[in-house]
Amino acid sequence: MNNPLMVALVIESAVIVFMLVLLFWLVRSQLKLKHDYRNLNDIVQGHGNDIAGLCSAALTVDTRIASVDRQLAVTEDYVNELAVKLVEAEQNEQSSHPYSGDIRKVRSGASVNELMQNSGLSHDEAALLIRLHGYKEQS
Repeated sequence: MNNPLMVALVIESAVIVFMLVLLFWLVRSQLKLKHDYRNLNDIVQGHGNDIAGLCSAALTVDTRIASVDRQLAVTEDYVNELAVKLVEAEQNEQSSHPYSGDIRKVRSGASVNELMQNSGLSHDEAALLIRLHGYKEQS
């Protein structure tokens, strides 16, 4: 047998074995990459579904907040109207009371003599107003 021919066959066999091993490794790597791609694609689709759900929930919450905000504005207007009516009622009640100015003076600390001089009240009227509307001393 020819020795150079044998060497060439051995080299060709080694190259063929090397190429088969390389081909096997490439096929295996390609299958692993395909598997990883499917997993990542599933994850991305899951995240897309999660984002769509979050957007839907955000729209629902936004609608509810807008509804509550409208109700709050209506309630605030109603409370303001009631406050104005209450102030008007208190003013009407105070102005219609004949002793309203004198009661304010008593609450400010006016004495019996001051009431008698400034408001033209009798001693008994001034004393009664102080007893009813004056500040009581704490013991």
